[in-house]
Amino acid sequence: LKPFCLKTFRVCVGTAGRQGGCCCRCVSSDCSAMTVGGNGAAPPPAAYIGHKFVKDYYTVLAKEPENLHKFYKAQSVFSRSTEGAGCEGTISAVGAGEIHSEVMSFVGSFDRLDCRAELLHVECQESRHGGVLVCVTGCLTYTQSSERQHFTQALFLDRQSEPYDGYFVLNDILRYISPDGSSKV
Repeated sequence: LKPFCLKTFRVCVGTAGRQGGCCCRCVSSDCSAMTVGGNGAAPPPAAYIGHKFVKDYYTVLAKEPENLHKFYKAQSVFSRSTEGAGCEGTISAVGAGEIHSEVMSFVGSFDRLDCRAELLHVECQESRHGGVLVCVTGCLTYTQSSERQHFTQALFLDRQSEPYDGYFVLNDILRYISPDGSSKV
C-alpha cells in the first residue's frame, strides 16, 4: 500500500524562534499518518490533536472513503458492532488491508459523498506514552441505505517515530447505537 498523507494536516507547536510565523511542519505527499511538531518541541495538547484528527478522518470518510484505511497500519485493530446484536454482530479487522475491505463494505461504492457524518460530541484525552484517546458520538448516513444511524466510536491514536514523528490509528471501535437507548447493554 502506498502511504497516504493529508496535506492539510498540520499541528502547530508554537512560534518558537520564528517571527510572526508558526513552526508547523508541512506534511509531504509521500508520508503516512499525521505529522506533528519537529525540532524537539513539545507535542501539542491531546485535545488539539484529537479534534484535528476527527475533522480529517470524517472528511476522508465522506469524500474519499477508499482512502480511510490509510490512517491505519499493519498492527491496527478495527471492530464494528450494532447494539443488541450480540457477539455474532461484531466484525473485526486487523491491518490496513482488512480495514479497507470492511470500510468499503459498509460505505458502499466509490461514489462521492458515500457517507454523511453529523458529529454531536468529541472527547479527547492524553493517554499512555503520548497517545491520544478519542471518543466520538454522532450520526452516520450512508447513501446505500439512507438510514441515519447513531454511533459512538473510540479510537486510540498511537505515536510513531518512523519515518517521522506523528500518529496513526492503533485501535478503533465503532458501535451503532439505538437513538432512544432502548436496547439493553
